[in-house]
Amino acid sequence: MIIYGEYLFAENFIVGAIILWLTGKLTGTKIRVTRLIIASSAAGFGGFIIFLNLTPLQSVFLRIATGLICTLIAMGREKIIQRMMIFFILTFASGGMVMALLLWIQKPAISHQGIIYMEALTYLKLIGFGTLAFILMHWFVKFIRASRLSIKGKVSIFIDKAHYDFNAYIDSGNSLKEPNSGNSVILIDAKGARKLPFKPLDLPKRYTLIPYKTIGMDSGFLEAIRTDMVSFAGKNSRNTYLAFYTGNFTGYEVLMNKDFLEGGTLNNE
Repeated sequence: MIIYGEYLFAENFIVGAIILWLTGKLTGTKIRVTRLIIASSAAGFGGFIIFLNLTPLQSVFLRIATGLICTLIAMGREKIIQRMMIFFILTFASGGMVMALLLWIQKPAISHQGIIYMEALTYLKLIGFGTLAFILMHWFVKFIRASRLSIKGKVSIFIDKAHYDFNAYIDSGNSLKEPNSGNSVILIDAKGARKLPFKPLDLPKRYTLIPYKTIGMDSGFLEAIRTDMVSFAGKNSRNTYLAFYTGNFTGYEVLMNKDFLEGGTLNNE
């Protein structure tokens, strides 16, 4: 089989972009388009190790170095080990999916130095395979996130050098954001609010209104205050907003934002 450099680059560029983007989604990291393009280009050129005659150890080292470079370019140095590990987990998962797809459609391919190359495709087919890979990987990430949709624990809310502890619960239902800052909003119910030594209007510099809209109900506003920090499951999130819900939750007092599932829990220290 003849290996065409442009297709080799394009295949690895597309797959690299998908995996990096999904790594960002899973870790709550926003990746700039320019960074994503440069990092994906590095992944594309990394595919050319298929031509090198390396020992297994050299091959592994070079692939790890390539993954590290791609992750650094896309997401920076912060929590690089964690992000790189997730990048590699998604890479392994995508490799398994590609192998299964190739066996299913009986498509000729070459595998060497950890690189898989399909026979020359038209760009239209390449985009089609890339789209299919994105759908499969996006489903995989959603599956991982869904496995952590119900987390209970204690939350500490820090305001003006004091902290208040409550029973908390996370699910995917709360995606509220403070519209100006884009920061996450958590909800405290009426019985939890009664434990606080103040009301929202008692802190005018922190006070704001959070717009909300629920399915089948009218939109409206919730009174809220800006916290200094929210600590949950050993992770800290600064400048999260605490909104006051007039009803009562069952079994807990604070409903965490869904950002605390992956984006918040992994990335908001």
